[in-house]
Amino acid sequence: MKECPEIFNWIDSQEDVMLNLLTEWAGINTHTSNFSGLHNFSEKITSVFSIFNESIEYVDLPSYEAINNNGEVEKCSVAPAIALCKRPEAKKQILFVCHMDTVFPKEGAFQDVVRERDLLKGPGVADAKGGIVVMLKVLEAFEQWEGKESVGWKVVLNADEEIGSPSSADFIMETAKKFNFGFVFEPCLPDGNLVGTRKGSGNFTLVVRGKSAHAGRHHVDGRNAIEAAAECISKVAGLNHQREGLTVNIGVIDGGTAFNVVPELAIVRFNVRIKQGKDKVFVEENINKIIQEVAQTHEVNIQLHGRFFATPKILDEKGLKLFNHVKVCGQELGMDIRWFESGGVCDGNRLAAVGLPTVDTLGVRGGGLHSDQEYMEVESLIERVKLGVLSLIKEGL
Repeated sequence: MKECPEIFNWIDSQEDVMLNLLTEWAGINTHTSNFSGLHNFSEKITSVFSIFNESIEYVDLPSYEAINNNGEVEKCSVAPAIALCKRPEAKKQILFVCHMDTVFPKEGAFQDVVRERDLLKGPGVADAKGGIVVMLKVLEAFEQWEGKESVGWKVVLNADEEIGSPSSADFIMETAKKFNFGFVFEPCLPDGNLVGTRKGSGNFTLVVRGKSAHAGRHHVDGRNAIEAAAECISKVAGLNHQREGLTVNIGVIDGGTAFNVVPELAIVRFNVRIKQGKDKVFVEENINKIIQEVAQTHEVNIQLHGRFFATPKILDEKGLKLFNHVKVCGQELGMDIRWFESGGVCDGNRLAAVGLPTVDTLGVRGGGLHSDQEYMEVESLIERVKLGVLSLIKEGL
């Protein structure tokens, strides 16, 4: 590399270090609800990030509300976020974001980390512990650059991203307002390309309460919550594709106690994705209309819980300029980088929502995300560190 060849030679020497670190980290279960595992992992993170000689802050976050299987509102806690800041007085400020939690339960079968030729397989190797390893080495390499004093940076690692960042979103968005650019280390696409625009997303729960009765002797006296829920499901699902890119996924249904009892409670959990911010109003108005109609027809009570937790991420002029800068850096490294739309949501949505130009797929190449087939390509560790570092030091950022 014509820019700082000694730094890129150092990066080339780090593959085994990165691979060993990732293997160790992915072996620690960090499901969002596994507080002991997340505490253990946080201590590992604190240890390796201590090389930057800055104090590391544990950020306690507010609880969030969820609906339990009795249809009641519960307060739920999340593990603390981690924050680390370097040169906050510098004129140019860059925010680095990734997440520590994974989707794999502590009691699940998918726990082992295995190297198979050019792949590393295991929970979180791509999403997103591989990204944290890349972030760490990007910053280590950047700190070797003679021009580093002109740039300040902050790292934020949250532990609730896999459930939509319900507790950390406000903290991340408020933090983002103080920065010039955002780099998020979610895995890139399997071919090395980046995600540009993203859909917005909302999680909702319908709690339907009817009236219990004997299914034989007093059937007419009952008010069947499941029947009402079924009609809601059909009509809510009917919103699919009524706007470009609008999708509804009915995810979980609970209700009933026995064959011969008219069910008095049904709970429906569903997700909605939108391509345009204005469709939020369309969705909410139609869902409320459906609830009113079904409740009246079936003589039941229906409560709607939930909200849109991420607005669509769009590429404005500043965002496009940042993407083009990363693209040019990729070309210098022999990569033909393009960006594509995604229906997925990440904390990049939240950074963009407050106007921060953000590239949110600077992590490793891999696939099989959220499944027991998750993998990352070992050679992408070096590749993505070089892309991240060059994007920081090349003129034009």
